Amino acid sequence: MKCKTHLVALLLVLPALAHAGIREEIMALESAKPGASAPVAAAAPDPVKPSSLMQLPNGRRADMKDYAVVLFMQAHCQYSAKFDPLLKSWADQHNIRVYPYTLDGGGDGSYPNPLIPRKLDPAAPIADEIVTFFGNGLPIATPTAFVVNVNTLKAYPLTQGVMDIPVLESRWASLIQADIDNVDPKTLPPMPASAQVTPQ
Repeated sequence: MKCKTHLVALLLVLPALAHAGIREEIMALESAKPGASAPVAAAAPDPVKPSSLMQLPNGRRADMKDYAVVLFMQAHCQYSAKFDPLLKSWADQHNIRVYPYTLDGGGDGSYPNPLIPRKLDPAAPIADEIVTFFGNGLPIATPTAFVVNVNTLKAYPLTQGVMDIPVLESRWASLIQADIDNVDPKTLPPMPASAQVTPQ
């Protein structure tokens, strides 16, 4: 029953996660239709985007369009300030979408306009996104990041605290391989420990 509740909450959250790029995608599709009028002002050409395919250690390739990172951060967290630029640079390099959520209402230099967790029930003590992602017993702390398969809505804990990029890449690859192989997230090894977190 608890798993169903978490899945329902994740299903409610995903449209908000995907909303950021949907408008741009619809505009591009509309402009490509035959007979569509040209835009009033010519937009600057998009910079060349990196390939969305990533080579995994086992030789398989995974499409990063199928995955996203959900990041919980705070404007006033020294560890978010340290980790967020690393994550943003790495995610941009690999064409991976990041959906940042703020726990204190503010953003930072890497994610100046993060999402704010919502309560579908105003009487609920904790916002739905926090329950969805931290409801498995993981302590609420920042920075914390999860890998989410955007097609199946499976979420896997990626990091809690500051993590060096080589360790993050290794963890990312193992989680993507586990997702491709339909491994239960509960059977995966725990995240590497980091003391560089701000608990809530």
